[in-house]
Amino acid sequence: MPIESFRDKARSILNDMLDETLDGDREQFVEAYVDVLTQIHASESHALLTEVIEDARTRLDARLSPDPIRQTIANVQTTVQDIWHSLWRE
Repeated sequence: MPIESFRDKARSILNDMLDETLDGDREQFVEAYVDVLTQIHASESHALLTEVIEDARTRLDARLSPDPIRQTIANVQTTVQDIWHSLWRE
């Protein structure tokens, strides 16, 4: 099963809620949608922050390692990621 993006999840929830509440109270619908969207945002933000922290920890461990090979690998990884990010920002 492919990983859904935040946008895909939000769209799916909105479609489901619209299907369920076509004749319902608009304010109740908006409140329910906002609550669910907030939960998804918190979950996605937490996952992203966890990924960033794990990556930073791995890089820091490699840079502080007494092994020069691990330090070199960390430097190459950083350079490649910097190049990758600069290509996708344009």
